[in-house]
Amino acid sequence: MGYFVYTRERVGSDATRYKFREDAKLFGCNEGFIPWLHEGKVPKGQEAPWRWHIDVRVGLDDPTNEPSYKNCSLIIDLKPAQKETNLSLYEILDIWGFSMRSWTPILLRLAGLFVDNEDPIAIKQRLNFLLPDDRIESPIYEFLYISGGVHQGELTGQWTPPSPGPTNAALLWPEPLRYFMDCISEANPEI
Repeated sequence: MGYFVYTRERVGSDATRYKFREDAKLFGCNEGFIPWLHEGKVPKGQEAPWRWHIDVRVGLDDPTNEPSYKNCSLIIDLKPAQKETNLSLYEILDIWGFSMRSWTPILLRLAGLFVDNEDPIAIKQRLNFLLPDDRIESPIYEFLYISGGVHQGELTGQWTPPSPGPTNAALLWPEPLRYFMDCISEANPEI
């Protein structure tokens, strides 16, 4: 997967223009957007389990951020190796986490901007496109997990996803699964 920052601008009352700004890293204590958006938000003395939520647009729009990411979005390119033939772009809207001391399952709520789109014109416009609201597919959910957690009010570990392999699935015990199901119900009561 590829991760990017796009600027986001409303056009009229029913469309949004997305423009590529820069490559991004979601994970990693030194450069990742997920730990960066947590900065200063872990309660002092917090122990595991720590249930947390990031509204990505609100977090990026925070005026205290340096550098500024006002009016930006985090975008996932699900199929970057197929960038000449397929456009699969998803905006990350929310991130929920259930941090233990050394690992954290997370839930992403996504908006499907382009879902397996093979239109050559759309593919060529991947860096700058106007998208009507009624073309966005949402909500879409994805579970992942991170090697890293929380201890005594500090993020611990690297906050990176596991290496690619046959056992990368996010295993969810009943307590974090209930938490994520509650998050989905609260975000989308119509489901």
